[in-house]
Order: sequence, then structure tokens, then C-alpha cells
Amino acid sequence: MIKSKYTWDVKTPEKEITEAVSSDLKLTPIVKKILESKGITDKEDINDLLKGAQVTHDPNLMSDMDKAIERINLAIDQNQKILVYGDYDADGVTSTTILVETLKSLGAHVGWYIPNRFSEGYGPNEMAFKNAHEEGISLIITVDNGIQGHEEIQMVQDLGVDVIVTDHHEIGRTMPNAFAIVHPMHPEYDYPFKYLCGAGVAYKLAQKLLDEPPAHFLALVAIGTVADLVSLTDENRTLVKQGLDVLNQHCPASIKAILKQAGNNDVITEETIGFIIGPRLNAVGRLEDAALAAELLMTDTGEEAEFLAEQVEFFNQERKDIVAQITEEALAMADSQVKKGAQFLLLAQPEWHEGVLGIVASKIVETYSLPTLILNIDEGQDHAKGSARSIEQVSMFEILNAHSDLISKFGGHHMAAGVTMPIENIEQLRQGLNDWMTQLASTTSLEPVKKVDVTIAESDITIKNIQDVQRLRPFGTDFSSPCFKLEDVVVNQAKAIGQDKNHLKLVMGEQQLQALFWQNGHLANELGAQQPINVIGTLQINEWNGFQSPQFMIQDIASNSLQILDYRSKRKINELDQDASQVAYLIHDRSEKLGDNYFYYGDTIEQSYDKYVFRDLPPSMDAIKTTLSTMKPSQIYLVLNHEHSIYFEGMPKMDTFKQCFKALANKKETNLAKEGMQLSQFLNIQPSMLKFILKVFLDLEFIKDENGIIKMNSVSTKREIESSKYYQGRLDRIEVEKVLLYDDFNHLKQWFKTELVDK
Repeated sequence: MIKSKYTWDVKTPEKEITEAVSSDLKLTPIVKKILESKGITDKEDINDLLKGAQVTHDPNLMSDMDKAIERINLAIDQNQKILVYGDYDADGVTSTTILVETLKSLGAHVGWYIPNRFSEGYGPNEMAFKNAHEEGISLIITVDNGIQGHEEIQMVQDLGVDVIVTDHHEIGRTMPNAFAIVHPMHPEYDYPFKYLCGAGVAYKLAQKLLDEPPAHFLALVAIGTVADLVSLTDENRTLVKQGLDVLNQHCPASIKAILKQAGNNDVITEETIGFIIGPRLNAVGRLEDAALAAELLMTDTGEEAEFLAEQVEFFNQERKDIVAQITEEALAMADSQVKKGAQFLLLAQPEWHEGVLGIVASKIVETYSLPTLILNIDEGQDHAKGSARSIEQVSMFEILNAHSDLISKFGGHHMAAGVTMPIENIEQLRQGLNDWMTQLASTTSLEPVKKVDVTIAESDITIKNIQDVQRLRPFGTDFSSPCFKLEDVVVNQAKAIGQDKNHLKLVMGEQQLQALFWQNGHLANELGAQQPINVIGTLQINEWNGFQSPQFMIQDIASNSLQILDYRSKRKINELDQDASQVAYLIHDRSEKLGDNYFYYGDTIEQSYDKYVFRDLPPSMDAIKTTLSTMKPSQIYLVLNHEHSIYFEGMPKMDTFKQCFKALANKKETNLAKEGMQLSQFLNIQPSMLKFILKVFLDLEFIKDENGIIKMNSVSTKREIESSKYYQGRLDRIEVEKVLLYDDFNHLKQWFKTELVDK
């Protein structure tokens, strides 16, 4: 049995698409099921989705738009200095680029500034705003930030500098006293779509300022939208689709250079943005000054773009290395805490790079499905600072707010937060967070959940069906790539792949379907051939040397059947943790009992274990049957170590016993060292068989062994050869080897299952 990591929440559609609509729109069964699972069942909505209907909203409906435009035009007319104040992530640098290029095209006297993540932090910075005033800036326009900068904005406005806030983040109970606030969620306005990203808001401003914004702005909006994980519905969906068209048909020099450095020549999709472009733009601000990323986006010459993209790629590689190192250390710490029963993971260490701690926290949450806070301990600044990531059942904002007395500063939302706190409060906060989780667990299930859209059959997985599913792209937040469930598909082959064998590759079912499961290479040792499994995941088309084939990208795996794994000719069982509390070892020799999870054949095993390793060959079938009668296993590993096999030697014939007895009786004594080989040859048996016969005779007291000199026992009772414990022991061993070592493995599996069922 393989236990799934997640609880699979298979959606039940609230409403089905009528046959008339399905027929009229020529929906394939798989697309029909996906749309129903996502609640898109009306003909008009489906048609708009499939044909890519343009959903755009009038920028005039945005809050303070006219006021902002009027002030910007005044600054341009009077040649006032304008500062675009951005942010250090991908959304921040794309929105900065859009607005700076817009203002430059209008002849504005404009500069831009992106705060440093480490020295200035997120959002308006008092010193940066004071410097802007001293440099003669008359107007500051924030992009992708500003809605929480009350004090800084008030300060600089009191100095005579107007501030226009363009932002998309959550609005607090009050808003800053800015000259204008351009925000899709402004409570006094009714912009039709609330979930634009920062680049989207900047683009709406550009639409109002320019008669026709340049096409490459749409590419930047698409990058900001996908990278910032905002809702991929409504207007965002249109902006991303349009932006992807631009990226594929008229790709800006900056993005071409990024993709060239990444070695990517494929069609640009939302996945290209999410996994290649976005992370590289983010990497610069995570490690150094994000200005480099903005400079790259603003260049329009190929040579300069390639030079800057090379530097961006360097930061991205450095970011990967730093993340890998910290993740390795954090996983070790997390494992230790999990073994002690932790339900909230607070991991703190000096010299952890603050810029990547959010990424590391996400990896820890993926591994353990527990809310996680990762902190860098900065002795010089006398504080700990880092990032938190949560699970759906736990509001990170709520749990941190409940312990705000231990925290200097934090901000965030349900799933993520940033934290600064005194070093001396770390242990107290760890205890408090775990106590809070314990209380929550008493009323709320904390089991991780994975939502599944559609259950499909193996026959549904075709190139045509996958192409039909891809017609629904782009996928993203609130319109995720459909997750499919495949039941009782048989594993034909399982192997670990990758440089470190970290990943799992499966060949499944009658169609020999290829499947990949990232970071789960260890499961290759737990999946037997012809074993039925259930999997959930996404579908994609794999292309190799011009040949296309379906591929299943596994997100979770489960098997309800007992797994019996054949390790009889392998020595990989050491990969199991011998101290693991859920692994029991069956051994032959009591002297090798290394812990409470080691058992001798014939023992009663009262504790329940998930995995049972039959490490050694049992002394008899009765002994292994006795042990099996006390087990409820999910997995059985058959290693069955033994020094040598006797099955093919068999049992000596009764005539051989008689001939040996007569040969010994004809002499007063026999020196085994000198005459043993001669006796073996006379009997036509191997020396090992002679030793066995002599053991039987000794056991029956027919002979005596005086330091290798065999003498007949003058007083002996007639006893049957079969009554010897050694004779019976050899019979038992031959039967054990016949069943456990040399029978067909399918027969052996069935024998185990029968014994377990019949107990």
C-alpha cells in the first residue's frame, strides 16, 4: 500500500453542460468534463472561452484616473521632475518599465527608483522619498506598491511633493493621503475587475495617457500577471492571451535575451513565464538591486539586452545554488522537528540569505504540508527576519497576529507573510505557534487536500484530447491546469531518474503511458511490476526527435493493495531508514536484534508497522506463518538473506545414511581430518552433506565426536533417522527455500496474501 500525500477532493459538478450545447460547440467529452468541473456551463461563456473573447474594461472606471492623468499632464507641460517608484519583483519591474516608457514617450522629465529589499524594504521608504524631494522631484508615482505607505506619503506630500499611488494590493482600513490613488479595489469606485496586478494597473494608466500603447507593453503585463499569481480570469485572461501573442510573434529583445540564456527555444506559454522568465526577473531583487532587471526590460537593443540578460542569468544560477543549500539545511531541521511532533515549523539559522527564504519556505511546505516560518538570525542587527508560507487550513496572518507581542513587524495575508522579530523570542514563538496549531487540530482537519477536476480512463489520454485541453489555456490562479485522476492503472516499469535519482519515471497501462513524478525517485523501490495504482496529475505532450507522445505529470500517487516487493537478488534495502518507527525487520538470529523494531521469526508483533522487511530467511514455514498471523502490513520487502542454499543439494537418501553408518561401524574410530574426504568419495557425496549426516548421527547419539575423532557409541538406542532435529530442520529449510526463494514470484505473492487473509 502507498498512502497518498494529499486527500483527493474529486469535484462533483453543480451543473452539467446540455447535450445540445455540447454538440453545437463540438465539445469533446474530456473538455466537457473540465468545463463542468470549473463551473463553466453556459453556452456564451464556453464560446467566449474557446474563441478567446476580448474582455477589457474602460480605464476611466478606475479610481482617481482623471485626477492622476491631469496631474501627470501638468508635470509634463511644466517640465517637472517625475519619479516612478517601483518594486523589486517581476510585477514591480514590469510595471516600472511600462510607466517609465509611457512617460518618456510623452516627453516627460522622468526617472525611476526601485528600493533595495534588504536595506529599504518593500514599499515607500522615508529616506528615498526625502532624497527625491532634495533632488527636485515634484511628482512621485508608485507602481505595484504604495497603498500601505501612509506615513512616508504624508511626509513627502508635506514637503510639497505630490504622490500618485498605483497599486493592486489589499487596501487596509484607511488609505494614504495621496494626491490620487489608482487602484482596482478602491471602495468608492466600481472598477469591473478587482484583481489586476501592478503591471495591469500601470497599463490602464498607459492606455489613458497614450492613444495606443505599444504592443510590447502587453508582453510585460502578461509577465507581471503570471509571475504575481493573480487571478487568471476576466480582464487578466485577455491581457495574458494578448501578451503571449506578442511574445511569440514580436518578442522584445530583452525577453529574447532571457530565453536565449535559459536555452529555451520553445513556444512561449504561461508556463514559460512562470518557470523561466518570472523567476529570472525575481532573482535579481532577491539577491541584489532589482534595478538590473528593470534596465534589461527597458533596453531595446539586442547587444545590450544580451549583456544584461547574461548578468540576470548569473543571479538566477546563484539564487538556485543558495536555495538548494538553505533548503538542504532547512529540511534537516524540519525533519527533526516533525519527528518531535511539531505542527508548525519555525526554522532559524544565521547567514541564511533573506531574499530566498520565501522560496525555501514553500519547498518545506510542499514536503511536510505544515505551515512554515524561516528566519535568518542577524546578530549584527539584533533581529531575525524571514518569510512564512502556509497551508489552506491555516491563516498565516491570523496565527502571527495572535502572537504579535513576540514579533516586531509582520505583514502578509492568508498564505504568506514576512516577519521581523527579536532573536530572543524565537523559542517562545515556536512554542506558541505549535500550541496554537494543536488547538486548531482538535477542531479542524489539517490533512493536505488536492483538488481533482476529472476522473478519466486510460483510453482518454490521447494526443488529440490533450490538444483539446490545451485550447483552454492559459492556465493559472483561479483557472488552474486541470488535474486528472487515473484509477487502477498497472505499473509496467518504475525507475528513478536524474543525476541524483531524485525523480520517478513510470511506464503504465496497456498503452505504455509515460509518467513523471518529480522529487519522488525513492518510490521506484516501492512499486512492483503489474501493481495497480491510482494517480492524479496533469497531461502534456512530450516531444522527442519530432515524435509526440502523451505524458502524465504525477502530482500524487496511491495504492490500496498490499505491496510485496522482491529484493531477493538485490541489496538496496539499506535505503530504508533502519531506525524508522514504521519499519519492522524480521531476522533469523536474536543476537542481531538492533532495536525494538527487530523481531525473530515466530514472534508476536503487537505494534502496527507500515513496512515489514523480511531481512533473513526464516527457519521454517511454521515460524513465518506465525509471524504473518500477527501482521497488518501495507508493504512487505522480501530480502531473505542467507549464507548458502541447500535446496538443490536436497536430502541424502536413506541408503546413504545406512552406508555411512556401516562404514563408521567397520572401524573403531575415524579421523575426519585425514579420512573425511575419502569417506565422502566412498559415499559419493559432498563434504557438506557428510557433515550433515554426522550431525544427525550425533543428535541421535549413534556416534561420539572426540575432537574430530568419530567413534561409535557402544550404548545406543535404535531411533529413526527422521526423528533427528537436524533432519527435520533440513526438511524445513528445503521447504522454506522452495517456497520463498525458488517459486515464481507471482505464486509467492499469492501465498503471502492468502496467509494474511486466512489469519
